[in-house]
Amino acid sequence: MNFHSLPVNIVVLIFSAIIVAQSVRLFINSSTKLAHFLNISEYTISFLVISVATSLPELVVSITSGLEKDSLLAYGNAVGSNLALLTVIMALPVLIGHVVSTKDIIRSKDIYYGAFFLFIALAMALDGKISRVDGVILIVGYLFYARAVLRRGTVIEGLMEKLKLEKTNLWKESVLFLISLGLLLGASEGIVRSAVDIGINLDVSLGFIGLTITALGTSLPEIAFVIGIMNTHGDEDEIMGDVVGSIVANSTLVLGTAAVIYPINLGKSNFGFSTILIIISTMLLFLAFSKSDEKIDKKEALALLFIYFLFVGLEYYISIQ
Repeated sequence: MNFHSLPVNIVVLIFSAIIVAQSVRLFINSSTKLAHFLNISEYTISFLVISVATSLPELVVSITSGLEKDSLLAYGNAVGSNLALLTVIMALPVLIGHVVSTKDIIRSKDIYYGAFFLFIALAMALDGKISRVDGVILIVGYLFYARAVLRRGTVIEGLMEKLKLEKTNLWKESVLFLISLGLLLGASEGIVRSAVDIGINLDVSLGFIGLTITALGTSLPEIAFVIGIMNTHGDEDEIMGDVVGSIVANSTLVLGTAAVIYPINLGKSNFGFSTILIIISTMLLFLAFSKSDEKIDKKEALALLFIYFLFVGLEYYISIQ
């Protein structure tokens, strides 16, 4: 199905993004209950299950764009989502008035691993392409790291956390899991198709669309999760676990899957030195903010948010040249 009207594409994009947000909420609920049923610790649920769940839209967009041979969109989406995680999504709870502690992700060194995988993904693209071999390396890197986190979470935290005795309807949660996954597939397809057509209508590059429109659209689950945490028990550890875990997933699993399906060629795109410089600078700044007083305060949140809008403005300027 191919849409040509700009208003129709915008409506499809918004509607698809809303479905993505709602379906991921359903997915998180069912996958969390299944994880509890399997006696997986809270930290592992936050860092692996929820971060992968909220990264599912990026993953599905990568798969869809790869099958459509538009892997450039997948790259822009993954990179743009990481920047949104480090800025908009990180700043949101702080600006609303919720202090976010970074103590646990610093002590566990997960924040450094997140930075490492982000830099590796960017380094692989310096030659203008991410090959299938690069993609396999990224996926294997994620699997090894996930295995380490899973082992750490179940061995250390499993000793401190009692087995949850809540009744879990395995059949019901499995069905909801599959339904939410199906909704994600359909909605992500709508995001990819409408984003491509919006780019054509506005005469801007596919890379810019991926970095901005689809990146924010597929980041709605993270936004919904952060707001949900603030409205319930307000556990900032889960917020940080989701943010850092999603950065790792986007940089490895998402990009790797897209490259394996169809190699990413950045040859004639607008992904240049300025894009890489801003993303690396943002990651380093985020690291510095996280280590200062082991929390993110309002001034730091505003600085991160300013970087995001500066990035969008710069990328738009580059895309129309």
